[in-house]
Amino acid sequence: AAMPDLPATEKMPPAVAESLATHRLYINSDKEVSSLKSVKDSAATHREYSLELPAGARIGRPGLSGERLVRKAHKLPEVGQTEGMRPAWAPLSLQARNAAPAFERQPMQRIKGQRMEPFYGVYSPDDRRVYYPNAYPWRCVGRIFTWNNWAGGGGWTWSGSGVLVGPRHVLTAGHVCPWNAPSWAMQFVPAYWDGAPLLGAGAQSWTSDYRGWNTNDTVAAHDMAVMRLYEPIGNSLGWMGTKVYDSSWNNGNYWTLAGYPGAIAGAQRPSYQSGIPVLDTDGDGDAQELEHHGDATPGDSGGPFFGFWGASPYAVGATSGGEAISGTPFGWWDEDNNIEAGGRAMVDLVTWAHANWT
Repeated sequence: AAMPDLPATEKMPPAVAESLATHRLYINSDKEVSSLKSVKDSAATHREYSLELPAGARIGRPGLSGERLVRKAHKLPEVGQTEGMRPAWAPLSLQARNAAPAFERQPMQRIKGQRMEPFYGVYSPDDRRVYYPNAYPWRCVGRIFTWNNWAGGGGWTWSGSGVLVGPRHVLTAGHVCPWNAPSWAMQFVPAYWDGAPLLGAGAQSWTSDYRGWNTNDTVAAHDMAVMRLYEPIGNSLGWMGTKVYDSSWNNGNYWTLAGYPGAIAGAQRPSYQSGIPVLDTDGDGDAQELEHHGDATPGDSGGPFFGFWGASPYAVGATSGGEAISGTPFGWWDEDNNIEAGGRAMVDLVTWAHANWT
C-alpha cells in the first residue's frame, strides 16, 4: 500500500478510446426491427430517436453454449500459470486506491439480546472496503448478470463476480453460470460503478459461451468456469494472470479478495479486502480448496482471490462459498472458513480457453 502507483507509459490510442466510449445496443428478435425514427415534439430538447421493437424482442445478446469439458481429452502444457497483461495506457496500483469508509450496517440481535451476524462468511468486523476501479488490475474485476430464462423475458436472475484473464476470457465460479438452462444470457461489466461501466459505455460485453470441467461442481474445489465474451474488451482494459497455489504459501497474508457483494454498497460498487492468509488447502485431484477467513457474502461468488509478484497480479482462486463444520469429536476438526476454487484445474481451464477461444 505504501508503494507509489506506476503511471501509464503511453497515451491511450484514439481507436481504443473511441471503442470504450461507444455505447452498443444489441437487439435480439425473431422479427424485423423497425428503423430509427427522429423524435420531434415539444419535449425533445436534443437529438432524440425512437426504435420500435416487435413483441418478444430483447435488449442484449443471448448465449450460445455452456458445456463441461472432460479433462483427459485435452492435453495442456504444464506451465502452472497464465500471464496477465497491463496496457501501456493503464496506470497500475498495487493496492486499491480512493477507498471509501467502511460500509456500516445496523447491528442485529436475537430476542434475548445476543449479537448475531446477518450474513454467513463475515468474520467480524467486516473488513471489506469500497474501491474506485480506475487503475489496473482493479478495473479487470467486474459484475456478472445471469439470465436463466432469456426467452421468457424479464430481468436478470442472479448476479456474481468475475475477472478478465484474457482478451475475451473471464474467470468466475461455476455456480454463477446457468447450467442446463435452455435459454440463457450472461453480461460481464468490468469496473461496474453505480449501474454502468466506469471506463466507458463500450467497456462491457455479453457472453457467447462458458465452460467448466466435467467434474462434481458441488465440490467447492471444482466450482470454477471460464466465459467467452463476444467483445475482446481485455485488449483495452488488460487482464490478470493465473497461478497454481502452493501450500508453502499458507499463513502468509498475501492475498486480496475482490467482488460485488450485495452486503457492500448494494453490489453497485466493488469492494476488496487485502492481507488475507490462506489457512489450509484441501485437494480433489489437481483441484484445490483454499480456506481462509477473508470476508465473502452473496455476490462475491466468482470474484478473484489474487496476489502480486512484483507488479504482476495473478489469481490463485475464484470465490466459491463458505463452510461451517462443528460437532466433531472434541472439536478436533471443527472449521469455519470461506473457500476459493483453485489449483492446476483452474489454470488449465484458463489455458484451454486461451487455446480454443480467439
